[in-house]
Amino acid sequence: MKERLEKSIKNGLRGKFTHIDPLKAVEGLTAETARTIPEKGNFSCWHLLYHIVYWQDLMLGALKQESVDWPKNNEKSWPTDDLLKKDEDWRALVEKFEKGLAEADNLTSIIDSMDDLPAWPKVPPFAAYLVLIQHNSYHIGELIATRQALGFWPPPDYKATF
Repeated sequence: MKERLEKSIKNGLRGKFTHIDPLKAVEGLTAETARTIPEKGNFSCWHLLYHIVYWQDLMLGALKQESVDWPKNNEKSWPTDDLLKKDEDWRALVEKFEKGLAEADNLTSIIDSMDDLPAWPKVPPFAAYLVLIQHNSYHIGELIATRQALGFWPPPDYKATF
């Protein structure tokens, strides 16, 4: 049973059976295209990925049983305009997202514990993974819709695989 649950969690992290691999969602974006906000939109792809990574890092901290400073509101999870300026910051954000997904994948061995996570009361590991997967999935959908609205989708050499 544990192996099937672990495989399902790993599939969910990569969007298998529900959407594209999350890394494909940012493929081909430059810092310039990533910071562009659609005419009728509120967020750029950069805003969305920053938000995803912010929460992904907190959830990974909880899964690693580290102390987590959960924010009182959602404000900190959205970048300010001054954080959207340096091209190398976009590349670093994409790398951080990729590393976080790999780290989440590597941590799935704790999935069968029914103990609540110390940093996330009343939430055992499998439930934390479900929140992480759902949160990423929701915002990856927004990121792709933003790319579509801007004409930046699909990325070069994209092939649907689901």
